[in-house]
Amino acid sequence: MANGTNPDGTSNPNGTPAAPDLTDVFAKAGVTPADAVDSVLLGTPQTTRGTAALASAYYGINHRQTPAAIPRNKDVFGLTFFTRPNLNLTLGNLRAVRLFNPLTTTNQYSLQRIIRCYLDPRSNQGGNAGQASVLSPMVDPQQAFIPILTNTLQSISGWPDVIVPYATSHEGVYKEVFGLVDGVTEFYGTYDITANFRNIPGDPVTALFLYWAHYMSNVYQGNMTPYPDMIIENEIDYQTRIYRLVLDPTKTKVQKIAACGAAFPTASPIGGVSFNYDHEKPYNQSNDDISIPFQAFGVVYQDPILLYTFNRTVCEFNDTMADQYRSSHYTKVSMGALGIFNNQGYPRIDPDTWELEWWVDNDVYKRFLPWMSTTTVQVNNQTYQQVVPSASTLSTGATPAGNGNQSTDSSNTLYTAHSEPTVNPTVTGTAIRATPSSTNNA
Repeated sequence: MANGTNPDGTSNPNGTPAAPDLTDVFAKAGVTPADAVDSVLLGTPQTTRGTAALASAYYGINHRQTPAAIPRNKDVFGLTFFTRPNLNLTLGNLRAVRLFNPLTTTNQYSLQRIIRCYLDPRSNQGGNAGQASVLSPMVDPQQAFIPILTNTLQSISGWPDVIVPYATSHEGVYKEVFGLVDGVTEFYGTYDITANFRNIPGDPVTALFLYWAHYMSNVYQGNMTPYPDMIIENEIDYQTRIYRLVLDPTKTKVQKIAACGAAFPTASPIGGVSFNYDHEKPYNQSNDDISIPFQAFGVVYQDPILLYTFNRTVCEFNDTMADQYRSSHYTKVSMGALGIFNNQGYPRIDPDTWELEWWVDNDVYKRFLPWMSTTTVQVNNQTYQQVVPSASTLSTGATPAGNGNQSTDSSNTLYTAHSEPTVNPTVTGTAIRATPSSTNNA
């Protein structure tokens, strides 16, 4: 490149040095720009990115009281996961109480079917002998959590602080007093958690917690019965566990983790938010947000065992996510491709690095990325899979093998290569609604 000439062929005034071509700079270092970005974001702790003053702040006293060139902590609120309960929503139980009759619908796209699949994962996975699986294309049977709650959550509050119990002595002659710790900091008591959800068409959150609440009450009354093994093992089938993951700005590293021991909802606000009437307003805006109270028991903060229990919960619903099977069935999504696989895959927390990983089925991975190739990136003695554009696809715009209906326009290959999943043509935009379109109790 001539002096004063930019990579695009233009010249700088007065022959000033041209800006370096970053692609050439990275190429000389043997990496791609995507590799370099991932190396910084994945391999460098958040608290040391560009903060040379941080080491001094840890090491010695700032006796000159000069302003610290240290940025404020920038954690993001992260993700909240609600584990699926294990309600017994088999036909025999549902027919015992008239209120649950809508859940017997065979319309797989109805809201009632979705709720039944969420709350009864055993039927959803085909675990009941002699009965067909209760399936819906809107619910992943192998998902351990309830996505609609995670995706619509606006806020959650009520987590108790760690309190140090202490005692003080009686005063002496000179009013002297001493104190010492006389209790435990672990908290295994009960407390209230309030979760606020954004309401979406069909009001699924209110409906889900309505059936959840009535099931708990009917089990208490004896009108409905849990699964036999739950009774034998003296387990409570309607509890959920709430995991809170605080993430770094890249949303790839777990900075903090917490979980309650167990919790269950104590109300469904269907009365006030749904049936209050106001003539002055054309639409009911009181149910824009749904507030659900939970009674929670015990809490654990920052204990590494939570990483194990989180991963174990994922494996309980999807045994192929276990360490010995995972690599054979799934592909870990690299940071550069996370946006492409949004709403796809299963989470895992690396117990060594605390990285929040997302693993997608190999077939899904190949279907979504027919134009991409995978390279191995070494960062801080750790190996990562980096997704990069296929050279042949970018240079020629050629259609990948097996995707004959893809566009061959090289100008937008990256945007047209993905084929949208097909949907049953009989399903309309109003298929998911509050009232099932058909009910079959046979």
